[in-house]
Amino acid sequence: MGFSNNATTSFVPGQTRYGAEVKADITDKTKLRASYDHEDNFGVAPRPLDAFGELIQPGFTPLLGNPVNNSLTTITAGIQQQIGKADVAVDYVHRDRTDRLTNRQFSSDQLRSSLIVPLTKTLKIRAQNDLTLSSETDPIYPSRTSVGLDWQVHPSVVVSLNNTYLNGGQFKDDLITSLDITGQHTFSTDTTLRGQLSMFDDLGMAGYFGIEQGITLAPGLRADFSYEHVFSSSLKQTAASQQFAQPYALGSGASALGLTSGDSFSVGLAYTDNPDFQASARFEYSDTPQGSNMVVTANALGRITRDWTVLMRYNQASASNPGLAGLGTSRDVKVGVAYRNPESDKLNALLRYEYRQNPATVPDTIILGSGTGSEDHLLLAEAIYAPNWRWELYGKFGLRHSKTHLAQDLVGTSTISLTQLRATYRLDYHWDLSGEVRWIRQGSAGFNEVGASAEVGYYLNPNLRLAAGYAFGDVSDRDLGNARSASGPYFGLTLKLDNNLFKDFGFQKTPEQQKQKPTTVATQTEKTPATAADLSLKLSPVQATYSPVAPISSSSQPGQVSQG
Repeated sequence: MGFSNNATTSFVPGQTRYGAEVKADITDKTKLRASYDHEDNFGVAPRPLDAFGELIQPGFTPLLGNPVNNSLTTITAGIQQQIGKADVAVDYVHRDRTDRLTNRQFSSDQLRSSLIVPLTKTLKIRAQNDLTLSSETDPIYPSRTSVGLDWQVHPSVVVSLNNTYLNGGQFKDDLITSLDITGQHTFSTDTTLRGQLSMFDDLGMAGYFGIEQGITLAPGLRADFSYEHVFSSSLKQTAASQQFAQPYALGSGASALGLTSGDSFSVGLAYTDNPDFQASARFEYSDTPQGSNMVVTANALGRITRDWTVLMRYNQASASNPGLAGLGTSRDVKVGVAYRNPESDKLNALLRYEYRQNPATVPDTIILGSGTGSEDHLLLAEAIYAPNWRWELYGKFGLRHSKTHLAQDLVGTSTISLTQLRATYRLDYHWDLSGEVRWIRQGSAGFNEVGASAEVGYYLNPNLRLAAGYAFGDVSDRDLGNARSASGPYFGLTLKLDNNLFKDFGFQKTPEQQKQKPTTVATQTEKTPATAADLSLKLSPVQATYSPVAPISSSSQPGQVSQG
């Protein structure tokens, strides 16, 4: 079965850009610089959704607005010179702009000069002039002169006042005055203040203000609180056209999302002092004139005994936005148990349970109440047994039960299982043989899919393995009334990323307060503590969608648990 991410099927305007830059120091006070930049803006910008029928449109493609198809090439070369305390720079800028929709092309040349002079330790003046030398004027970058002051009122706060005079282009002759206030400061009490304010005459105002407070309640136990207010009086014009308020973004339509005003709060608690038990939790709430949302997360990782480790995670989120209110709460609960004997690496086992709840997946669920919510229960067990360095036996069993609410009075259920067995025998330190069988079954639908493979592998080095094999596949479907099969040869390459390939890859330093207590969960070749990240990666969900003709290969090294 094929898979395609809708957001990548077409370029969003302004998404493709590449360039190069070179700098050279002639003397301590003289620098040369040159750059090349090319940008392609191609695609169709989304348009606002302002009708009921548009809100409940089927599919996952944004409504098409105005197409964009243009490119811009910019070449810059210049020199920067320090004269006393002042910095002087002169650059030559050449731009080639092509609009293929209107068959128009602009080629312009500018001389850019800038000057920065410190007046005092806290005050400096800036000046810049872009003078068009060519007969054609670039519509986006016309001739302009800018003069500004930067005042460092505090070591953490800078106030900037700028006046920009525009001549030609899309702005004709105009004067824009802007005021910017930016600052961030951390106090000794572990309190951080940060903020930014930008005002542009009648073009709008935007900024934010935030505060963070951390509190150490006990050794290894820490709480943090934060508040942030964001304000914006206008949506911006970008390379992907005009931003606008929209209830949801379909595929590449996310390019038109903008920043709106609102407040956000968060409270977090983390315990990390005990190497055998770590936990954290966080509550976040955001409120805007268009709606509000709440996010709750909790994580815990603990070692029950020397051999057993438990991981638990909980995530909950709900939201509303400018066009849709009352979005249902989504939940995801994961519990995993891992067995690993630090004295022997012969047997490794994982057991995982996950519950997923998604009450609404498409817009008409909210607007019409038709219902497309789903609930999933997933149980997964897998183990790997290596009695010696030659043999590796692996098995996995996964079961997923799903319930889908197609309407308020129509509920569909399904149960699907995955069984996988694999055996690998190493002839020597370079060659190995392996065989594998997978069986996917959905009893209520009468669906069965069986795949098998035989493979020979060769290790160029301990981290790089080449493989060749033959795959067999068979699918039977009661509803279709026939069976189909496919088989054929395949080739594979496996690259293992570990400390042998990159120095200190995957290793983490132990905090000072934890060094007194050993945390060894070792293999036969190395002794590295098992972390939450390790357990999370191994406890991957069962992938219940497979291609009947896809080759099934053994990609695991001895001592590894397959990701399935």
